[in-house]
Amino acid sequence: MKILLAVLCFLAATGAAAQQDAGVTDADAGAPQGVLTKPPALMRQVEALYPPEAAAQQLEGTVVMWVDISETGAVSNVEVSQPAGHGFDEAAVEAVRQFQFEPAEVDDVPAPVRIEYAYQFVFRPPPPPEGEDAAAVEPEAPVNFSGRALERGTRDALLGAEVVLPALERSTVTDEEGRFSFRGIPLGTYEVLVVQSGYERFRTEETFTEGQETRATYYVRKRIFGAFETVVRSERERKEVTQTTLQLAEVQRVPGTQGDTLKVVQNLPGVARPAFNGGQLVIRGTGPQESGVFLDGQRIPLLYHFGGLTSVYNSELLEAVDYLPGNFSAYYGDITGGVINVRSREPRTDRLHATVGVSLIESNAVVEGPITDTLSFAVAGRRSYIDLVLGLVPQGDNGPSLQVAPRYYDAQLKLVWKPRSRHTFTLQGLTSRDRLGLVFDRPADDDPTVTGGLNVTTGFNQLRLRHQYRADALTLDTHGLVGNTLVQFGIGDRGLRIASTDLNLRSTVEYAFGEALTLAGGIDVVSNFARVTARIQGLSREGEPPTPTVTDDVLTADGDFLQYFPSTWVEARWRPVPRLLLVPGLRAESYIFTDQTQARRTFNPRLAVRYGLTDTLTLKGGAGVYHGPPVQDEPSVAFGNPDLRAKRSLQYSVGAEWQARPEWFVGGEVFYNDLDGLIVRSNATVVRNGQRVPERLSNGGVGRIYGLEVLVRRALTDRLFGWVSYTLSRSERQDAPGVGWRLFDNDQTHVLTAIASYKLPAGWEVGARMRFASGNPTTPVVGSVRDDGSDVFIPLYAAVNSRRLPSFNQLDIRVDKNFAFEKWALNVYLDLTNAYNNPAVEGIAYNYNYTQSAFFEGLPILPIIGARGSF
Repeated sequence: MKILLAVLCFLAATGAAAQQDAGVTDADAGAPQGVLTKPPALMRQVEALYPPEAAAQQLEGTVVMWVDISETGAVSNVEVSQPAGHGFDEAAVEAVRQFQFEPAEVDDVPAPVRIEYAYQFVFRPPPPPEGEDAAAVEPEAPVNFSGRALERGTRDALLGAEVVLPALERSTVTDEEGRFSFRGIPLGTYEVLVVQSGYERFRTEETFTEGQETRATYYVRKRIFGAFETVVRSERERKEVTQTTLQLAEVQRVPGTQGDTLKVVQNLPGVARPAFNGGQLVIRGTGPQESGVFLDGQRIPLLYHFGGLTSVYNSELLEAVDYLPGNFSAYYGDITGGVINVRSREPRTDRLHATVGVSLIESNAVVEGPITDTLSFAVAGRRSYIDLVLGLVPQGDNGPSLQVAPRYYDAQLKLVWKPRSRHTFTLQGLTSRDRLGLVFDRPADDDPTVTGGLNVTTGFNQLRLRHQYRADALTLDTHGLVGNTLVQFGIGDRGLRIASTDLNLRSTVEYAFGEALTLAGGIDVVSNFARVTARIQGLSREGEPPTPTVTDDVLTADGDFLQYFPSTWVEARWRPVPRLLLVPGLRAESYIFTDQTQARRTFNPRLAVRYGLTDTLTLKGGAGVYHGPPVQDEPSVAFGNPDLRAKRSLQYSVGAEWQARPEWFVGGEVFYNDLDGLIVRSNATVVRNGQRVPERLSNGGVGRIYGLEVLVRRALTDRLFGWVSYTLSRSERQDAPGVGWRLFDNDQTHVLTAIASYKLPAGWEVGARMRFASGNPTTPVVGSVRDDGSDVFIPLYAAVNSRRLPSFNQLDIRVDKNFAFEKWALNVYLDLTNAYNNPAVEGIAYNYNYTQSAFFEGLPILPIIGARGSF
């Protein structure tokens, strides 16, 4: 029971504390991964010479090529990836080399890209001898054949598709809306072909009659339905020491995540496996509360629904996820761990779209589209029905019985208004709510006073308003937030309720003084006004094993608490020579709490260096100072010490990145984090308000975290993506001067993850994820003594975290089948977690007097079946 209570208290505390940190906007110049804002457009096409050998045999073929397009739109290189033989390959390459494109733009700036292009050769009979063309067409003949070419399943218009009448040697190309037309087609029945790069050839017949216009709509099937990408995105200037960016299409079907984009971050280097595969983010050995998760520049109070089942923001509305494990720039603050920056996308503006998904645990829906030429919207909602499913399962006669199973819902609304080309206004509303209820049939073994029921409720509401201004050299971004957060649980006569009003503001300005120098700066203001009512035991701290709650003092509180964190920062990006980038920055942070005798301030200088040794090899390094404020319960008279200082982390790292080809990336990094000011228990007394009182907590701990991270990644292509990540690390701390070093609770020596997904013909897709991780440290019980007053056994523990649980390994498999109907598409999937049924050891359970113990395990094999329809 103490374990359950500690977990719930931890969730409550971290849920409220999560509001403390400011974020970074997705438009910040600090985001090193560029976004393709304009694809390349074909301006001049050269027709390939039909190979004589192939023409003699009336052969047809398709040559698939990788085409590199420069920032000027010229073709710089062509590589055949799927040859067709019979002379088609050489003819296609020769023609494509002469193509001219309108350049692609990354973040609205012309940039080089690589695209996959398929040149299709369509055999046409030779023209009749001169003078025998009885079907000659007058130039001004009326239009008698028109229509549209659309993608099957999505109804997206096909731009540049060639519509061919082979028998008449007539062809035309579709416009931006997929429309085409012909004049003066002779009477009769003729074959019609629609040819487009990346799509199957569409063949049909049309009959043309006197005095009638034939109108047709052709739904053309993609060669690989739902292909991941055809354009490999260029990167804008990188300024972070280490950053990994995942695109939505890349991560939406990673096995074992049930399509939840934010859970995929747990598979990247530096991220340890959380207990029970839950939603906590453990980055480089630090606690989950030490890292920050941001959505479009503002912190999300609660990232996951209860137990990490799924994130609170619908993945269908996300554009990408940026992951920074450490040594991040001055844009981010108030954290000593890592950063997750989630970027939402703008609603689609071509027409109305909708997506509906159903699985065994939840359903969700998204609707988006234009309202006017300058205003668009997106609305999404999700609701679980685990409570309905589990309600059908009969309960046993012993132990706690289920009264209300976990249930949750969330919803999002986004409006985007663009009254001018340089101005964008965004209004976004978010809501999320979780509830769990249990009823106990009998008192807990380790605390006879705990009877009755357990109820846990968490949730938040937010309204965000954002304005972005982008000019040639100047960028302004202002983002305000107002919301409320609720964390509440009760167990018997004990409970905690935190109801917070949240007001945040972030404003960023950036100015580019040419290619060599850019200056940026901004302010962050994070404030929380909370009403706290509590009657609980003191929370277990890092490294403290659980003890029977009956032996702990009950802490009470009933009052208002303030948290106010104003920050300012400035940063320069200086390129003294073309291959060298220096990024010095400084961030000043303040921490103000209700019970403090004086405000705390910190200064955080940082430096990142990147040097391009060659065109494909980059060396990198960084050093910086990072501070994190005490969490919610610590700087208060009721629960801790109001005069606590911020925790400090000195971070260092060096590494290299190698990218020999656009679709392949190899990166490695060695890091060292020196920690001090860690919060530990104190038995000392201090004078406060003229009275000597217990200090309870102090900044007496130090720590060190060091290791190696490696990532080998194949980026999105038509069929395949995946990566292998490995982390070797050690995280340890010293809780008082003169005592020995011991492991952090979240230390995992080895973490290895391998992911791959491949698209097969006929709409099939298969993927697998293999994970291995060292077991978490634990503190074993070596005996117990009986407390006569409470009739409860008190455990005696060995050295803190002196034993490690068995290692974790698991295989997850996902199989998708895609169906493309004319006007809508359907995806049916099986996501099989723990395919060979190897439940993970999550801890040690003891009997009432601690004479017997056994491992308690996580979930066994778990098949999740679902479907997703869209139009």
